[in-house]
Amino acid sequence: MNVAEALRSIRYDLLEYIQKKVNVDFDNALQMPVHFTYKRKRHAIREIFARFRTQSARHINGYLARADDNEVYFLYFHFLGSNPKSKLNAGYWVLSFRVLDDRELMTLYREERKMLINMTLKRVVDFHGHLCPELVIGCKACEYAQKLLSENGKPEGRISVIAENSTSALDAIQVLFGATPGNQYLTIHDFGKHNYTFSVKNGQNGFRLSLKELNYADEDEYETLEEKIIRDQACLNDLVQFQGILDDRVKRLLASCPEELFTIENVRPMRQITEMPTIYLSCWGCGQQVLKSKAIEFQEKIYCIPCFQGIASRGPKQNLQ
Repeated sequence: MNVAEALRSIRYDLLEYIQKKVNVDFDNALQMPVHFTYKRKRHAIREIFARFRTQSARHINGYLARADDNEVYFLYFHFLGSNPKSKLNAGYWVLSFRVLDDRELMTLYREERKMLINMTLKRVVDFHGHLCPELVIGCKACEYAQKLLSENGKPEGRISVIAENSTSALDAIQVLFGATPGNQYLTIHDFGKHNYTFSVKNGQNGFRLSLKELNYADEDEYETLEEKIIRDQACLNDLVQFQGILDDRVKRLLASCPEELFTIENVRPMRQITEMPTIYLSCWGCGQQVLKSKAIEFQEKIYCIPCFQGIASRGPKQNLQ
């Protein structure tokens, strides 16, 4: 179970309510609980899914956590006293509820929680780790590109892609087209845009897909919740509500035709890159190995990018010898 599934379960009240005082070992350095005891059994916390406040004026005191039995629990520290500025946090820990696992859910609810539509999407979700709007956008871009590339028969050769962002959408491209930065069929220019240029070896042309402006009618609510989450001011209900917005966006994107989401522009085909043996050089600044294609020659010396940036930031009056 991942955090998105857990928050969906909370949204649909797929929970076992416990609401018991428990003993908790809290790591002050990590600012998180590491063990709790329930029914005379000591549980180690393996992963914190989310942390939040149960009172807006108080410190973070709520934790959605996965324990060593792979169950997901909600723990919170109940403050005693009415002074939120007090440095003495008197109170006790409460184990509020456990999220029901798949074995305890009917099939209908399980599918709603996971939001898996088909096996192709499942492969992408399994690779990425969860289902989110950006991932669906990447799937839709690949679906549209495959349709366009197949109009004149099955495309010959590997598909090359230039992506102008570094969002979750790229995981869909890597799974569905097998294009990765490592095999050099995926090039990333992170301009923060959902623009994707596709071309095929020996193709007559390429094309760029650009995401249209999408109006979800939830933008104000989304931005308010996002800001609270970024500032660590969110409560559990805020997180659940935010996940609900993401799920609604996912459903809308999945129901949309790719033509509704993207504009298309014909472009010149990309030059296909042939993988060459890798050559490394020694950086004069740090002594580490750097790819020849990424090295910078300056005053007859070879530098890696960080070292050269350090030289440039010191200005021309510095003695570089």
